[in-house]
Amino acid sequence: MKRLLLALAVGLFALTARADPYFMDGNALQGRLARQDPSAAAYVFGIYDGIEIVQYHTPSAQRLMCPPAATSGSELLDAVRGYMEVEPGLLDYPAAILVLRALVWAFPCDRT
Repeated sequence: MKRLLLALAVGLFALTARADPYFMDGNALQGRLARQDPSAAAYVFGIYDGIEIVQYHTPSAQRLMCPPAATSGSELLDAVRGYMEVEPGLLDYPAAILVLRALVWAFPCDRT
């Protein structure tokens, strides 16, 4: 009986497993942004918050991005849209990587 349950669980897992190793790619995110799908904004904000959490204890010289303190959500979304327009060849990359690259591009740190 245990073997049957284990086989069933493995089978169900295999049926629900994604072929992609990541949640979505840049094409999907770009489409959601174009449709003003709220999930796109939530995704970008989540990536932004994740980066900020990692950078919280990071020395200034090692930070990846340095947005102004009053950066708005629309500025974050504009940065991602702008990066996707400048780098359309990267839309097959994982969306999280594109968001990270867009934020680094849009909000560089002053290293002087």
